[in-house]
Amino acid sequence: MATVMTETTTAKVREEQVTGLTAENAHRVTMIREKGTDHPPVPFHFRKEHHGTGNYVHLYGNPEDRNELHSRDFKDWEAVAFKHPGYLEDMWKQACDAYAWSSFDPEIRGETDIMIYGEELHNDLQLMQEEERDTYIAAYRKKLSAQLSALSRCANPMVTGRGGFDYHRQENTNRSYQNRYEEFRNWRQKVLEAVRRKKEAARPEEEKLEKAWQTLKRDIKSSADTIHGIDTGQCQGYNRALFVSSILNKVSTFANHGEVEIVRRAVDFISEYNARLRKPVITPRNKFFQLPELAERMRERLKAVQSRENKEVPFE
Repeated sequence: MATVMTETTTAKVREEQVTGLTAENAHRVTMIREKGTDHPPVPFHFRKEHHGTGNYVHLYGNPEDRNELHSRDFKDWEAVAFKHPGYLEDMWKQACDAYAWSSFDPEIRGETDIMIYGEELHNDLQLMQEEERDTYIAAYRKKLSAQLSALSRCANPMVTGRGGFDYHRQENTNRSYQNRYEEFRNWRQKVLEAVRRKKEAARPEEEKLEKAWQTLKRDIKSSADTIHGIDTGQCQGYNRALFVSSILNKVSTFANHGEVEIVRRAVDFISEYNARLRKPVITPRNKFFQLPELAERMRERLKAVQSRENKEVPFE
């Protein structure tokens, strides 16, 4: 059987077999071909059109030709290219069943969840090292399964009927689902933040320094341009002192952390900016121009503190 290569997203580059187009995998399919033919594959446009609640139309080929493909005809087509691997495909039924008592279109709702969470998981994996991905996939699936399990106990009286509906019990059930949802979201944010910090720590110091400077430079220039606009009458209704303080405070933060190089570059930038103007955006008397000396002192102080800490023996 022929194979096509999907994007690299997990611990290893995955090969995915050409397989039948199904309701479970359609959301991630990009190219299809009629079964039993040697016709070239054509683009597949999942839910290309929306004609009201729960009413979607899939198209194939050139969208302008409006070649519709109904789910009942998926059996006549095979999927040959995909957006990403089917991380959650085996959870499709669980997702649909989770809406059995709360939606008139449980399959549409469940399908939407699998599509959205599958894309989210795929994007998250791009931020991680290969050796971290399989562990994250397993944990993500576990959290999502717990959320769907809680959702399956939620009911809507419009769907089930109002007779004998226990509203008090349903409040508790809804609260339980909300807790699982928030737990999942909070867990994901913590993991991604940890990944971000780890990646940041691994970057070369020169690269981190340059990124910090470019961000600061952009902020300084924006404030300096506004100050100059105030001085020339182009920007009216603004408080000049606030923009000067904004520059001073931002650069002072770096000075207090002993970031001498960045502070010097900031002062040089303003000096060069002033040289082009009749009225300086920050006057030479401002303590802004003393920040390099402050940064030098703070660097020496921080080095001394670090030296003392390194001499301490944590275990005796």
